[in-house]
Order: sequence, then structure tokens, then C-alpha cells
Amino acid sequence: MWNYLDSKEHNVENTIHKDFSPIALDHAQHPRHIGPLSEFAGCAHIKGPCGDTMVFWLAVRDHTIEKATFVTDGCGTSRACGSMATCLAEGKRVEEAMAVCQDDILKALGNMPKDGEHCALLAANTLKAACENYLSQGKARV
Repeated sequence: MWNYLDSKEHNVENTIHKDFSPIALDHAQHPRHIGPLSEFAGCAHIKGPCGDTMVFWLAVRDHTIEKATFVTDGCGTSRACGSMATCLAEGKRVEEAMAVCQDDILKALGNMPKDGEHCALLAANTLKAACENYLSQGKARV
């Protein structure tokens, strides 16, 4: 299994981006819910058009996401977006988490560099795909 810490340094690149809000910078430097789950109900792996890869794992009970984790081989913006997506997903019913979109992630993070906004789309798409993976396995209980 690929190790996040081996793929990228755990901190944001040497330059602090003035375009990052304090919340986005905190999630980039200290991502939440990072690393694979040993037991999971849904998983997805997507490579974005920029070359960044994101993987999400979901632990689900009674059709509610109890834990969402991720890894990425991308930059600080990818880490911030993946981290926020997991925070937005936890505690939601699977259908609600599937509806988390790029704008939801960007709004929750505050300012982000314009050239990195596609990372929020990658995070939203990977979260949605992990939810779809869960539903496709017939484990869904309404």
C-alpha cells in the first residue's frame, strides 16, 4: 500500500501562500483523517487531470458515515481539500455526503489559490465515488 508520508512532505511547500485562508492553511499543514482505514465499507481512487491522485475510505453504520479518511500524492491544496471533504462527510448520511460539491469544500476552507480550486473538485468527486462504491456493494440499509 502506498504511504502518504513517503509520497509527499507532510507540510505545505516552503512558501506560505498568501492566497490561503487560515483554515485552508491549517488543513494543508495538518490534514485531518489522513491514512487508510483497515476496515471500510466504501473506497474510491481517482487521478485528477492535473496528475494528483486521491483515495477515500468510508466507515459506515446505519447508512451514516462514521469515519472518512483520505490520502493524496498532491500538493498542500490537495491535502486541504481532501481533509475538509472528510470533515464535511463525517456524520452525514451517505446520500448527503454524495452531494458535497466543489463549492461546499471551497466555502468551508475560505480563500484558496485560484489555480488550486480543481483540487476541491477532485476531493468532491472522490468522496462521491466512495459513497457510490458503498452503495454498489449492497451494504446500504435505509
